[in-house]
Amino acid sequence: MQTFIIVTIVAFALGLSGSPTAELQSKDGVPMFINYQGYLTDAQGTPIHNPSPGLAMSFSIYDAETGGNSMWSQLQTVPVRQGVFNVKLQLSEQDTLIFRTGARRWIQIVISGQPLSPRTEITSMAYGIYSTKADNADKLDGKHHTEFIWNSTTIQSPGNFYINGAGVTDGLFAAYGTTISGTKTPTIYARSSKDSSFAVWGNNVGTRGTGIGGVGNNDTLFYLTSGSGGAFSARRFGLFAYAHDTNGTGIATMGNRISDTVYTLAQGCGGAFNGTTIGVYGLARNLSGNRGGGFFRVYGTGTDTTYAYIAYVLSGTKYKILGDGQVSTVMATRDGPKILFAPEAPQPFFEDFGEGKLENGFCRINLDPLFLDCVAVDDKNPLRVFITLTDNCNGVYVKSDATGFNVYELNGGRSNAGFYWRVIATRKDGKDLRLPPAPTAPAEIGVPVKTQPANTASPDR
Repeated sequence: MQTFIIVTIVAFALGLSGSPTAELQSKDGVPMFINYQGYLTDAQGTPIHNPSPGLAMSFSIYDAETGGNSMWSQLQTVPVRQGVFNVKLQLSEQDTLIFRTGARRWIQIVISGQPLSPRTEITSMAYGIYSTKADNADKLDGKHHTEFIWNSTTIQSPGNFYINGAGVTDGLFAAYGTTISGTKTPTIYARSSKDSSFAVWGNNVGTRGTGIGGVGNNDTLFYLTSGSGGAFSARRFGLFAYAHDTNGTGIATMGNRISDTVYTLAQGCGGAFNGTTIGVYGLARNLSGNRGGGFFRVYGTGTDTTYAYIAYVLSGTKYKILGDGQVSTVMATRDGPKILFAPEAPQPFFEDFGEGKLENGFCRINLDPLFLDCVAVDDKNPLRVFITLTDNCNGVYVKSDATGFNVYELNGGRSNAGFYWRVIATRKDGKDLRLPPAPTAPAEIGVPVKTQPANTASPDR
């Protein structure tokens, strides 16, 4: 096997003028190759001459003078004339990252399968290729150009930054509002004139991301760890929504994967909440004290107003509905829907009804055990029984006990008269209640609302 000896003449210079235009170039116009020249002899010092077809030479870049890791390699057939050869090692833009850190690099040459030793250290000229992508060449005050917003029609005026175009950022965008001549300007103002489009669109593609986060009153942002479309926090009002039309709806929501239509009132309302089984869910989180799942009131003063608590606990007593209006229902009649009213009492009662018949002047009525589970029957809370006869007899009287009552015909009568009965018993969970103090409506506050027309919210152009 022939032994080769190489003497480096010029190592790793940048491309020469007049180099073929077919050479690979970066997008910045710099020739992306390293020029390597050498003088090749055999072991006796005789110059190698092989102008055609040339010798197979493999060039590799290593991170160490011996051993180490190969970071780049290229195979070429190189003409050698009287020992002299010249080769251009083509690089891609990605290959220049080898020189980014400025760490030392060595080139290894293998000719016709024979590695030449020692490796030759790459000099500083090759590192100059990276000047097209130098660490600071595309930075301003240490910030990369991708950290700035750029647009050919960008207008920068005091306190405003106006962008007319489109762009994408995948990092941090920060903007700060200001006050000019006493007028507060918005921090960010977005406007779109396209129908079925969005002036602002927040899209977090993470599986537990939040689309938009907003904080008011210099508060801390609270958000769901499972993610949401938006998270808004403030000290008093996390979110404010307003509908301008007289038949508008302040806020409309849909749950349970409803996606076709949101329903609201034709006359408008403060909020419309749509769900497949539950439209609105209210929960009071305190474990003690007066608390309720919901509160509703009609605006007014004195007798012009009415209110109702829903799922309310007052002084330890549970109320499903507690308010100052009438307890009523609506039923269809031949003369149209009509309102019916429910009787109310100063104590909480349950009622039951039935019918019976005397046999030789006597009848025993045992009440339903499930009904008895719901009521308190004792000396302080006796069972109240009302009898309505449906047949002729001497009349009847009643003696009740904890499970029912006996019906006796007067004057020792022995008739078999029929009758209807009605019993009233005190609710077990309300046996100590009688006309308890009523709650008043909770205190209300009014917070002024201001308007700002859209044309004044636009940045000053």
